[in-house]
Amino acid sequence: KNLKEIKKISNNKKKLSGFMIGNTTKFEKKNFYFTPIRVTEKMVLSGLIVYSEVYAKLAAKYIDGKVDYVLVDAEKKIPPKKNGKPSNIERRVKEILKKSKLWEYKGNDLTVDAVDILLTFLMKKDLRGIGGKKIAVLGAGNIGTKISLLMVERGAKVFLTRKNFKKLKGTVQTLNSIKPLYTKEKVNPVKDNFKAIKSADIIIGATNGKPVISKRMLFQLSHKTIIIDVGKGTLNKDALSYAVKCGINVYRVDVSAALNGFINKSLMIEKMNLEKLGRRKIFEETI
Repeated sequence: KNLKEIKKISNNKKKLSGFMIGNTTKFEKKNFYFTPIRVTEKMVLSGLIVYSEVYAKLAAKYIDGKVDYVLVDAEKKIPPKKNGKPSNIERRVKEILKKSKLWEYKGNDLTVDAVDILLTFLMKKDLRGIGGKKIAVLGAGNIGTKISLLMVERGAKVFLTRKNFKKLKGTVQTLNSIKPLYTKEKVNPVKDNFKAIKSADIIIGATNGKPVISKRMLFQLSHKTIIIDVGKGTLNKDALSYAVKCGINVYRVDVSAALNGFINKSLMIEKMNLEKLGRRKIFEETI
């Protein structure tokens, strides 16, 4: 049904057709679920998020040749097999595809890019932008850590939380060691979510879908505070209702803009003849 709709829209709009195969550690009741149909500048595509290699292989066999491009997640998120060997949907899909063109992408990086784009847009009227803002990132996993680095690079005061405080301190030490030399602000490890969000300008829920933002936590916030639900479900229901009632802005991340940028970049690199890249002498200088 999704493929028929994709082909119909792509034909009508004269765009390319695509299908994404992603994977995630956030296990749900089903072994897979479909993502919405997205119409980008150059491509119409839908996708499938899987929890095992089996469904990635089935999807690849079914869609090969039925769309112009198959985008497969290169991140290794699925738990290892029973024999201890790592799961790898990228390789499984590569082994199967014969007709459709293949691109690799990183799902988490699209999410991080989407957060960065959203905050840039929301802060466009502020002279300092994100600089100087207090940002609480609740959850120091892959996405939360990458977001923290981006934010501190832009001059934000970042407060990062995680259940395992020992691991958190190691993560924060690494982030502060690789941030730009002249970046004054730093990432701060915090044990308690309540302390982390105190007087925060921006709160980013980056847990793996686990609710960590409660109604009681929101009592101390200004109505100007921005909350971004990256982990899809990081707010308790009563917290969400309270935020709406009080006029606190809550956003769910949409990767459409980041995905559109990825597709445009990938199409551009395809047009470049990389084999012709080399060295030549201009004005007696070799470049």
